[in-house]
Amino acid sequence: MAGKLCVEVFMEGRSHLLIGLTAGVVLDSMIHLSGDPLTMAKAVPLVLIVRKAVYYGAVGFGALLPDIDNAHSIIGRKFGPISKEIQHLAGHRTLFHSILGLVLGSLLAMGLERLVIYLLGQRGFELPAELISTSHLVFVGILFGCIMHILADALTIGGVPLLWPIRKRYGFPPSAKWRFRTGSWPEFVIVWGFMILVALAIWQSIIII
Repeated sequence: MAGKLCVEVFMEGRSHLLIGLTAGVVLDSMIHLSGDPLTMAKAVPLVLIVRKAVYYGAVGFGALLPDIDNAHSIIGRKFGPISKEIQHLAGHRTLFHSILGLVLGSLLAMGLERLVIYLLGQRGFELPAELISTSHLVFVGILFGCIMHILADALTIGGVPLLWPIRKRYGFPPSAKWRFRTGSWPEFVIVWGFMILVALAIWQSIIII
């Protein structure tokens, strides 16, 4: 019964990936995190392609990352024993689906970056500015993907424990009866609706150019 409940209320990995990447396209088109849009660029240098690949790879990874606490998820199967141990210790949809988890993860990432820079500096090495900029792009991409994952899960019946360790779950709309079960037609409509809107926006930009 527990396994069935998990299948019904937890959004599928492919949906998280599509929603995360779609939102990533929107964000990048608005503030140009990874550089100028390819549809507007008169020339496409290799560095621009690399930055976009890095950014979207990071967003896709972040869109799946919170489910590392579920050994049966897409990312959980990739991490194997690590994911099983995390699920055993924390359970699914706890720390990794909360504001606290986002804050701790961000602090850990920033701390590791500063530590690496310090240790290399002690040995006379200095990281190139471009490499540091790329690491920041990865950080933003992963963080944004994680946020989109949590927001997407808030649309499901199960909701998310935003204020964990307080176990109360929050969702949108507030009433669970207006939220959907994973694998049902509302999930299909939401995911592919996002994809179609972004495709139309990109196509429109190409026509204008």
